[in-house]
Amino acid sequence: MSERASSSGVTSGGRVMDPARALDSLAQLDSVAGVMQRLGAVIEENEGLANEVLRSYEQLNLVFEFTQKIAHITDVAEIERILIERTRTLLDAQAVEIIAPDGIRRACRAAGAGQRLQQAYGELPETIERVRQSRQVAVATLEDQHVIAGPLVRLDNVVDVVVVIRRPGAPDYTSGDVLMLDSVLSFGGQIITNCEMHRKLGRMSFEVTRALVAAIDQKDHYTSGHSERVGRLARLTGVELGLQPAEVQMLEWAGRLHDVGKIGIPEEILNKPGKLTDEEFAIIRKHPRMGYDILKPIASFEGVLSAVLHHHENIDGSGYPDGQTGDETPVAAKIIHVVDVFDALTSARSYRAAFSVEKACAILRSEAGTKMDAQIVAAFCRALEKARLAGPEDSPMTFTTSENAHANRT
Repeated sequence: MSERASSSGVTSGGRVMDPARALDSLAQLDSVAGVMQRLGAVIEENEGLANEVLRSYEQLNLVFEFTQKIAHITDVAEIERILIERTRTLLDAQAVEIIAPDGIRRACRAAGAGQRLQQAYGELPETIERVRQSRQVAVATLEDQHVIAGPLVRLDNVVDVVVVIRRPGAPDYTSGDVLMLDSVLSFGGQIITNCEMHRKLGRMSFEVTRALVAAIDQKDHYTSGHSERVGRLARLTGVELGLQPAEVQMLEWAGRLHDVGKIGIPEEILNKPGKLTDEEFAIIRKHPRMGYDILKPIASFEGVLSAVLHHHENIDGSGYPDGQTGDETPVAAKIIHVVDVFDALTSARSYRAAFSVEKACAILRSEAGTKMDAQIVAAFCRALEKARLAGPEDSPMTFTTSENAHANRT
């Protein structure tokens, strides 16, 4: 009996198990073990995905914070500073550096990381050059440090390379890290490019302004230097009135360009040493409109047009070209009017010497509220006094012409 049992199967509770059934049970156990193993792998993978999603969410929050912060900044150096600091936080890095094509590096590093990183960068030139040429993010490993580098494309296709190095023993960079860095640098590069373009256009506009002013001086040597002085005095007045920096800049340009229309006035009228006839003065009165028409096609000068057109308007309506009164005249035009008259008074004429600053200010005050805006006259005189007290280099007397200058025709 026992021999039959042992030869035909395995006993279980006094019964003999069929060998086929025993093998089937073992197969089921193996299957269950396989399922459990796969389940464990799925659980581990899900945990990894969950951690990755959480990390991506945190990165998105930081990216959003970064983009919100730099969207309205116009200083390139400040944008770069925020860019490398936020990138270091986003990627949990030991250091982030922006490497220019000429090798100049702008860095954000953890304390004590300098020597180790200096050695690391010596081993990265090929990676850096590959990123610069391909304009694609690349990942590299230096011993136990993980490196990721991406392109920061600036104005005129200048490509800086942003290099990010993690602390020794930190985890590898993921595809999410690559995508995140690419997105941040693309956005940051666009903002920097826009700022650099704005700054470049500003320089071009300033150069055009200086060229136009020089053209006026060449044509009307009687008023040489007048436009430069009016621009400087207008800036002083705008600051005193609390105008915004952009408004002050436009005000200075308006002061420099207020007489650009005189380019269209015949030289025999501009340079006539004696008194003008009524007909000649009527031609002179056309220069604000001519200046407006000259500057109107230049988009960057849109902010100065109304000041150029109306800088000879009087508060009482007796000015030109439109006879505006009171608040009809733009503030910038009123400011140019005041400082324009001041410079004329403190410039020598063929029939009189230049007035002193004190006398000129007294004349301005006497016409405040009739010919000129009283608040602007008061602000101008305050600004003038502050400039005089600041030192010889800022003295208002440097604004006046020599006693041999000819008459200004304002």
